[in-house]
Amino acid sequence: MNTFGTNIKRALFGLTTAAAMCLSLSGCYFLPEEEEYLDPPVVKASEVSYTTTTATLKDITKQVTTSGTIASGTEENVYFASYGGTVKAVYVSAGDEVEEGDLIAELETTELDEEIYIMELEMQREELEVQIAIENGESETVKAKEQLDVDLLQIDLDKLYAEKEASKIYATVSGTISYVKTVSPGQTVSAGDTIATIIDLSDLYIKISPSSEKSEFLIGRSITIKYDGETYDGVIVSNSSGEQWDEETEGVLYDENGEAILGEISEDVIVAFVDEFPESSSVGNIADTVLVLDSRENVIVISANLIKTVNGQEVVYVFKDNERVQVAVETGLQSGSLVEITSGLEEGDEVIIR
Repeated sequence: MNTFGTNIKRALFGLTTAAAMCLSLSGCYFLPEEEEYLDPPVVKASEVSYTTTTATLKDITKQVTTSGTIASGTEENVYFASYGGTVKAVYVSAGDEVEEGDLIAELETTELDEEIYIMELEMQREELEVQIAIENGESETVKAKEQLDVDLLQIDLDKLYAEKEASKIYATVSGTISYVKTVSPGQTVSAGDTIATIIDLSDLYIKISPSSEKSEFLIGRSITIKYDGETYDGVIVSNSSGEQWDEETEGVLYDENGEAILGEISEDVIVAFVDEFPESSSVGNIADTVLVLDSRENVIVISANLIKTVNGQEVVYVFKDNERVQVAVETGLQSGSLVEITSGLEEGDEVIIR
């Protein structure tokens, strides 16, 4: 056998031996092992989270609040009418009670007082002249002439007295001082300047112009007034229609023929204070009037935006037994963003907000 044949046999033998050894070893394969597939992951739905509010019993009131300026039906300005001048004294302060005829203030009249004093002396002299003429038995002509001098002097003196009186001002009505001009002795004022204002506190009122429910502001209907943290009773005394409040029917007052009985008519609604009144300084300031139209006590009240309409039915959604449940409801009184629930909800129900 030649050398080439011998080499071929050796190569084949080596390959056969290697293959046998490989097959005898565990885990050694000529074909690839099939891939192992894992089970797909299980996806669990997360629980839905709701924000809720608890249905509770509350009071609800429907009302109209309107602002207006406090004024007085009796208001008198006191001032120097004839002439101005230098202030001698002001005898009142804001809040003082005065009677008609009380002295309010006066001007300085030093020169006028001296002029009056001199003329009074001249009057005494003229009166003495008349007396002397009588005692001396003078003729009627002489006595008449002396008396004429007295009369003429009296006319001039009366003018000075009137000027003196014009330097004083008095309360023209009884009431309360609501305003006093800030002026000190020695300062000057002009004729017509208001020195003080007198009002009647029992005649205070508020003029208002309601923007809604205007027909509800009936004459004679009670209304609440709020001013400076205090609450006062009020009553409507006039309106633009003249219609009055019937306490029995809680509506418009009618006669036996079904005609409305009209009261005082005014462009705006006038509300008067009753029994108790704020201080005089309240005049000119803003106050609120509150007209209660309707109210409920101890009822279920929720926010109006929680009510939805589904197929024409008002509903709310409640969280019950871990589920979102649609509940049909009936509504009652509504005030602003709040509404009364008359049926469908019970106290303690958890109403879903979102």
